[in-house]
Amino acid sequence: MTSKQSSKYKKFIVGAATAALVASAVAPVASAKDFKDTKGNTHEPAIDALSDAGVITGYPDGSFLPNKTLTRSDVVKLMGKWLVSEGYKVPTDYKTNMRFKDLKPTSNDELLQYAAVVKENGVFNGSNGNLLAGDNITRENMAVVIVRAFDTVEDIELVKYVKDQDFKKDVTDLAKAKAEARTAIDVLDFFDITNPAAPAFNPKATTTRGQFATFLHKTIKTDFSEVKAPVVDVDKVAVDAAAEQVKAGAVTVARGNYATDANKLAAVQTYVTSLVTEKDVVATVVAGKTAGEYAVTLTKGEAKAEKTIAVTFDFAADDRFVTEVNALNATQVEVKFSTAVDASDIANKVSIQGVKFTSQSLSQDGKTLSLTAEKPVNATKATVVVEPIKTKADAKVKTDKYVSTITYKDEVAPTIASIEAKTSGNVATNLTLKTSEPIKATGLVKVNGTYVTPVFTDSTTISVSGLALEAGKTHTIELVNIEDLAGIKTVSTSANFTVSVDAAAPAATLSAKGEKQILVTFNKSMDVKSVQDAIVSGSVKDEALNTIATSTVTAVEGSNDTQFLIPVTAENVFANKASRTLTVVLTDANKDKLGNKIAATTQNVTLTKDTVKPVATGYKVIKNDAGKVTSVEVDFSEGLAAGTPALPTIVSENGVAVSNFLGGFTTTVKAGDTKVVYTAKTPAKVSGKFAFSFAKDLVSDQAETVNKSEAFNYTIDFGQTETETTFSLTSAEAKDNVITVKFPEAVKGGAVANSATDLANYAMAGKPLPSGTTITLDDAQKVATITLPVESVEKDDQAAIFTVANIQSTTGKSLNTYTGTLAVDDNVAPVLVSAKVLDNKTIELTYSENIKLANAEDNIFEVDNDFAITVGTTALPLNKGELKAEAVSGFPTKVKITIAQGSGETATTLDLTKAIKVVTKTSTTTSIKDIKGIAQKAGVEVNVTK
Repeated sequence: MTSKQSSKYKKFIVGAATAALVASAVAPVASAKDFKDTKGNTHEPAIDALSDAGVITGYPDGSFLPNKTLTRSDVVKLMGKWLVSEGYKVPTDYKTNMRFKDLKPTSNDELLQYAAVVKENGVFNGSNGNLLAGDNITRENMAVVIVRAFDTVEDIELVKYVKDQDFKKDVTDLAKAKAEARTAIDVLDFFDITNPAAPAFNPKATTTRGQFATFLHKTIKTDFSEVKAPVVDVDKVAVDAAAEQVKAGAVTVARGNYATDANKLAAVQTYVTSLVTEKDVVATVVAGKTAGEYAVTLTKGEAKAEKTIAVTFDFAADDRFVTEVNALNATQVEVKFSTAVDASDIANKVSIQGVKFTSQSLSQDGKTLSLTAEKPVNATKATVVVEPIKTKADAKVKTDKYVSTITYKDEVAPTIASIEAKTSGNVATNLTLKTSEPIKATGLVKVNGTYVTPVFTDSTTISVSGLALEAGKTHTIELVNIEDLAGIKTVSTSANFTVSVDAAAPAATLSAKGEKQILVTFNKSMDVKSVQDAIVSGSVKDEALNTIATSTVTAVEGSNDTQFLIPVTAENVFANKASRTLTVVLTDANKDKLGNKIAATTQNVTLTKDTVKPVATGYKVIKNDAGKVTSVEVDFSEGLAAGTPALPTIVSENGVAVSNFLGGFTTTVKAGDTKVVYTAKTPAKVSGKFAFSFAKDLVSDQAETVNKSEAFNYTIDFGQTETETTFSLTSAEAKDNVITVKFPEAVKGGAVANSATDLANYAMAGKPLPSGTTITLDDAQKVATITLPVESVEKDDQAAIFTVANIQSTTGKSLNTYTGTLAVDDNVAPVLVSAKVLDNKTIELTYSENIKLANAEDNIFEVDNDFAITVGTTALPLNKGELKAEAVSGFPTKVKITIAQGSGETATTLDLTKAIKVVTKTSTTTSIKDIKGIAQKAGVEVNVTK
């Protein structure tokens, strides 16, 4: 080896630690350079050079074994030690976080350490997640590992560099290598690390110790100085990292998904900005192409990254409004809220013009109110009003008043929604059908082509019994001449169905429900009568198996017939014991709804004597909409016995006894009630704090040995006297486009803030009042008269949304925003928009709206005073009766005008070689009017086309 070679080695060998690494992985036992088995070997120069450099050693017997095959484990240890020598750390979780699926915490500790190092640094990735430590390493994988290792240690990108070079390749069998290895083999080829004299690389062949020594030797000798370290664009790294931080998610915004697009965008911008933690990266959000998607652009300097995310919107905590009102079908209307409302406050809160509701129900989550109309809903822009409703979370807070319009006419015919037929055996005898909407109890039903007798259980449910439907077969049901409540008929609709088989026996568990009730819970819906007939007096036994008296079993409401209560009526159950272990006999007479019987059994249940006194757990002051206290409710820890509790003594915060507070209270408690309601005889507004003292034995529980309450006190704060700061407007009306707003008290007027004569404080159909509108106040300043200008209402609207806001009374109270509907009338004149020659006497005119000709004389519409016609530069003189008009059949916006001047050869005709213009005029006898009787707009000039 020359001194030049030694210098080159020193330049590229990565320190003394690297030598120790190669020694341990290639030759695990130290030895001298003079190996007895390398003389004349092809790889002898490389082995000698590495030995001279102290990189490798041989075996104790003086051999090197150059033809011994290397395993993947050998290479992992080699490269791992190399990386550690260069300052790379062994991950602290190397023994608990397996980097390869086929390693275990019990695997060789050294292998686990270096497997973690090479995997973390991308030098050795394994095969399908496995290390395959005992397998031999192929030549192609050796190439990959060597290139990755030098990339890592030298901080260069050899593959990228070689890819950009134009060179003659020596390797002839590159195509046999896997795709990933081809670029690595190209690197070895480009730098002549492969042997040009042996162009076949044999990528799938194994690697020997000698071959590896040669490749390593050549790679270390290679001058990579022309390969520049990759330029890291720190700005690009930052924006790419920020893009990873930006994720899809839910964003809170006022009004949730009903917020304006602008407010949604602002909320998403805030959300995205909060996600990005990369320094100086700016995130810009715009709406995406699809609803709910947003495009995010991340920039820093010249670097940019883009990402699209999906976002959903949550309501804000203080949102409490109606989100939508929809007619579901002819008689059902649904109102949806942004927050849960109080079920006790839903009565008579929804009205639709011309619709009478007969019932309403609130969904379990309190956010959907369903109403049923007495008659089919058939509405065109009918006014919908949802009055404020108490929220479930806080009865003092109500939803916003909702005013809108609804147009609905049921034109959808009823269909079959679902069919259910079950059996515990092979044949079902009953089926239940649900329709898509409520229907009349009429029509015929066929099952498998045979007419059957239906039972209309309710408006959407049809039951059929007495059938013989085999399981495992497809059956057909057909409804003939069914009719929904709007009178829309379906002549025939059918559906196929199969019978589901449920032969599983129901099972039961027992638990105590209070002191003297046993709760039986089944895992299936049960036949109620069978349970009541099976669990009778005598079914419950004491410890000595004597009968314990019970009364009729009842199904628990809302349990879908899966839970039943057994009331224990025996007296002195706890006379001598604090608890009793009872036995319940459950016979196989208990059946589910398909007739499946439970397995006869007995089960024990322990009832414990109730020795706990009822305790007051809190109070609630109930006020009506006027703010008057109507009752005081005191909650208790358990159900109470029936009775009439004594009234509390009441003392004001000044220590004065109050004997007739709210005119006195009335109260009564029904058995099982968990609260005492003290109802005011004279509801009134109350302020300040009052001490309520409740006497001992106020209430009793329902225990066998009655427990009575102890005395207790509450200091109830009714709040401070409220000075009204707002007032409300109850209605506004319009006639002939003059709106009259009656305020309940005098309001500000003139050029001051919050003035009732300020146009900006009113809106119609969501828009400001038109320019030219006048507003005046009466002498008492309680009535505002708003006159809409001519040419301001384009079409009739019987339910235009009208809003009044930002107005104050003369005493400084603020008007609560008022929203209602008004009827306004079209006051826009029809406008001539075009004219076309039909012949040399006739012109067809087209208007901006439908025209109704008026003021006929002897059924002839004379319009000589309604138009001026110019031919070229000459005005056509028209006398009475010389220009006539007629409607164009089928085209209500068109009118034909015909010149009737002279006759025969002296008749006036249009010179079609010249430009012709028509100018509109008005007169007291004009015939050109819209359907509201408004005369055409004068002074409109149009060129006549030919």
